[in-house]
Parts: sequence; structure tokens; C-alpha cells
Amino acid sequence: RLEKGYRDYGHDIDNTDTILECGLGFTCDFDKDDGFVGEKSVLAQKKIAKQNGGFKKRMVQVLLTDPHHMLHHGEVVWRNGECISDIRSASFGHTLGGAVGLTMLEASVPIKKDYLDAEWTVEIENNHVPCKVSLAPMYDPKNLKIRV
Repeated sequence: RLEKGYRDYGHDIDNTDTILECGLGFTCDFDKDDGFVGEKSVLAQKKIAKQNGGFKKRMVQVLLTDPHHMLHHGEVVWRNGECISDIRSASFGHTLGGAVGLTMLEASVPIKKDYLDAEWTVEIENNHVPCKVSLAPMYDPKNLKIRV
């Protein structure tokens, strides 16, 4: 599930995270006749994010570039030498060739692709291990393999 970026409620996400921050906005049916519970809140958050240039809290996938290190849970994530978040869940991703996890980033600026263009590391045993981060799943981001 982690290679695909699937979220686990209660572990990766909880009631303090919104559906849009978690990257799950695609699950909302805004065309539903009677709407859905929380629709007004979701639309309000979308409006605020648009006014601010994007979301300042986003879930991303993390992949260590060195396959000899492992992620478990709680490792600190660094961006350009600054502590920014921690790994919420992780495992070894055989299809990706390294340890993969999910983390929720929070920043003072909108978190978009240009924000991710930085030096990222995860602290493991007091060492900073380089990693890649992505808003989209690193494995099969267009869902071509699961639609076969």
C-alpha cells in the first residue's frame, strides 16, 4: 500500500487532517444530488487554498535513495537542513527498490512541486539519509497497472 501511497486512517491520517490535505479530494463527489457530509467545509477549504496559492499542509510520499536503510515510523524528515516533519508509516518498497513512507508536511508557504524541489533527508540513527519526496504515488502514478 505504501508504494502506491494508499493512506491508512488512524495511522497515516486522522481527524486532524482534511481530505484535501491528504490528497484524497478525488474521492469527493461534488455533483451528488444531495451533496455529502462535510461538503461545505471541503469547498471552503478549496476556496481558501486557491486564495493562498495552494495548501500549506500536504501529505507526501518519501523514498530513501539508499536501499540499505530502513524506515519504520517516527523518523524525522528534513528539508534543506531544517526539521519539517516525521514519517507516519513506512516499509520496504520492493517495486521502488528502497524504504518508502508517508509524511504530512506543514509549511508557511504553499506546498507544490516547486517546494519539493529541495534537499530532502530522513534522519536514521543520527545520520541524514537522502530521499525523494512526491505528491503523487511513486509507483504507478497514473493507475495504469491497477486498471488492467
